[in-house]
Amino acid sequence: MNNTESTKPSSSQGGLVHAPVPAERVSLMHISHVHRGGGKFERPDNTLETFLWCWRNGSALECDCRRTRDGVGIMLHDATLRRTARGISEELASMDVSTQLDWDSIKDIDVGSYLSPEFSHHRIPTIDEVFGAMKGHPTWLCMVDEKGIGPAEIARKAVEAGVQDQVYYTGQDYSKAVEWTRILPGGKTLLWIGTWPVPAPDHNEADIARFESHFEKIMSEVRAGGFAGISAVSLHTYCNPDAAEKFVPRASYVESLVKEFHEHGIPVCSIPFEGGEREQTYFDLFDLGCDGFSSDYPSVMFAAIRDLKKAAEPSAK
Repeated sequence: MNNTESTKPSSSQGGLVHAPVPAERVSLMHISHVHRGGGKFERPDNTLETFLWCWRNGSALECDCRRTRDGVGIMLHDATLRRTARGISEELASMDVSTQLDWDSIKDIDVGSYLSPEFSHHRIPTIDEVFGAMKGHPTWLCMVDEKGIGPAEIARKAVEAGVQDQVYYTGQDYSKAVEWTRILPGGKTLLWIGTWPVPAPDHNEADIARFESHFEKIMSEVRAGGFAGISAVSLHTYCNPDAAEKFVPRASYVESLVKEFHEHGIPVCSIPFEGGEREQTYFDLFDLGCDGFSSDYPSVMFAAIRDLKKAAEPSAK
């Protein structure tokens, strides 16, 4: 499929509109999720208020779970509070949360105003609070990226809250995805496939080769495992429409991976770490076969999903 020919964007009330698509092509959009819950700039990452904002916008979310020194499971991406906390001492900001800090010493810290004063009421949530909020809302999905708390503890908490069908164990380690399904039979997983550092703006051949080699290393493990233990996949991509090769990995390579996962009944998302601020990028990924997305620019992703769903309505055909 040629991703530049099949999209055909046009202006409509100031936005982009995707060409009509079969309704079944948007049937899995509910697995689309916001990176760290809030993305780069829109909302504080990994707070309950942000998670509620995602769910109420019809999106799933990805979050990060680690434990404090005294064993409390919390949603926090970084090992320290330096990036997101405000109003604390330099000494506290430099401490490792999992080995040096107890829950009582961090539970009242502002982790929202690093983005804006309007978010100064945001606090670090516990895994119990997040899973408790999901209870009774079966469409609220949570992709939990485990940062050392251990899959068994996440599974225990999910079962305790009765939301085990809404929680996807998330990460780049295929063996841990398999482990999760052993700990929680029938449990869901989201495997991330990607690498860093980011490619050069020109998407040169060396960067393309480096990325695709890493992808193939992960894929060799997945193939050897017979694709067992994977419920969904998120591919890391980079999109620069001005580069000779628009995507890293190449569009043709992404399309081939999507097709391979589909042959095993596994839906695929992609997070465009470059180009995610453009709605067109999500259309391009959709045209490469992606069933959903992840994003650091949630409102752009929300708009793209709305347009794709609108394009699948009978009246659009």
